[in-house]
Amino acid sequence: MMQSENLPLSWPFDGLMDSSINHLDSSEISSVSDFDRMLFDEIFRHPAYDFDDQVQVTVPWEEFSVPLVGLDSMLTDAVGEERQDVWSPCLSSEASISMTTEQSSLAMPYLGEAMMETDNQLALFHLFTAYGEAKENNQTELAEVILRSVSEKASPVGETLERIAFNLSSQDVRNQRDYLLQKSSGNFEVAFKAFYQIFPYGRFAHFAANSAILDAMPNNSDPLHIVDFDIGSGIQWPPLIEAMAMQHKTVRLTSIRWGEEGYGHSPWRFNDTKLQLCHHARSFGLNLKLEEMGIEDLANELDGMKKRGGSREWLAFNCMVGLPHMGENKNRKLVNSFLAVAKQLLARNRGIITLGDGDACEKLKDCSGFGAFFDGQLSHYRAITESMESDIAKHLVQARMAMECLFIGPNICAQAWFQKWEQVNETRRFEATTMEGLKVSRERLTEAKEMVSGRENSYEVRIGGNSGNELALAWRGNALVKVSCWRN
Repeated sequence: MMQSENLPLSWPFDGLMDSSINHLDSSEISSVSDFDRMLFDEIFRHPAYDFDDQVQVTVPWEEFSVPLVGLDSMLTDAVGEERQDVWSPCLSSEASISMTTEQSSLAMPYLGEAMMETDNQLALFHLFTAYGEAKENNQTELAEVILRSVSEKASPVGETLERIAFNLSSQDVRNQRDYLLQKSSGNFEVAFKAFYQIFPYGRFAHFAANSAILDAMPNNSDPLHIVDFDIGSGIQWPPLIEAMAMQHKTVRLTSIRWGEEGYGHSPWRFNDTKLQLCHHARSFGLNLKLEEMGIEDLANELDGMKKRGGSREWLAFNCMVGLPHMGENKNRKLVNSFLAVAKQLLARNRGIITLGDGDACEKLKDCSGFGAFFDGQLSHYRAITESMESDIAKHLVQARMAMECLFIGPNICAQAWFQKWEQVNETRRFEATTMEGLKVSRERLTEAKEMVSGRENSYEVRIGGNSGNELALAWRGNALVKVSCWRN
């Protein structure tokens, strides 16, 4: 059984900082770069970082056509003086703020500010509902007008619905959104480290899948052959590699190579991931065989091995899709193709399927129309955005904005949601009817709950699935991540 304390990973970051972080003196802390320093309070709780990356997340205000709202004390000039051209975080983006206006806004009663925020949120709520209905009724021109109204109330650092509106809205703010994404992308690696470590979504899904693989694998099986739908940075596998090394077993890891069509651009290069994973495995005395191939080539190879007398390999087909740290969601048709091949191969071989799903699309298949589907997507991303707010210090607005731009924003798009709705009936729900659901053990449930203990009480870990084979992470009743497992 894999222990939960192994899960806050240092991967893919070199230089695991164990207890040494507790001995940093003030001179060492002062050398930390701006972005790292903004995240220092959060990272201090998770000592799995080095601070070698010298990065800075800034937005050149003189080039940005609409000033950003509420960047607080992080907006400083070269001599450390607070900028004076910052909009008040309480005001609508429709206003034109001068110093006089800003000073007067600070004197407004708090109740007045709260009412303005509430009015903007309520207006957005009604606009979202109207947009969904207009698209459902094929009122294209009306939908475009509504989306422009949404743009007028959008802000990348406003309240939750305002930030969702900023990513969702029309071309009026799309250039500004793309500009923020471009600037944030320069700090992708350090933002990825922070996102994965601070927020529980990816670590929860990876723990649930890895522990299920270790639970299900027979003691006499060797080697373990992992087939990964989307290996990305490889961040899921170091704890499992360490566990297998302790059992003196070998691991073969196959990353599925997909074509560009329907898959999108990945920020990770397979050769880099391969080098890092193999180096990590060698440091634990495990000789890892890591390769990349197409799903059909893999199926042909495994069938050939079966005909030649079989193999002692125990197969683990792993599919992670729609997890927030993964950025833009992959095409569901590819997911279904991977799962269908996995099911076919496991009818003739021993193994397990682990499916970690953070995409709202799958649970919205039974919606009566696009309006309900659209509302479901909004609820899902609102829950993610609010849970992020609860896990990161309120004054780290700029850092949170960068992470939202990189990992959440790409999946919030009105046009993409409508395309998903049009395709939703073409992608059937995966059913492993010929396989046994791997029931979540009490130990796995307890350790998963420990991962979110000490956080906002709004997090919930629960068991689902027809056979109790699903472990889910929810926020205020909204499922953010579900991990289901089946074995033959």
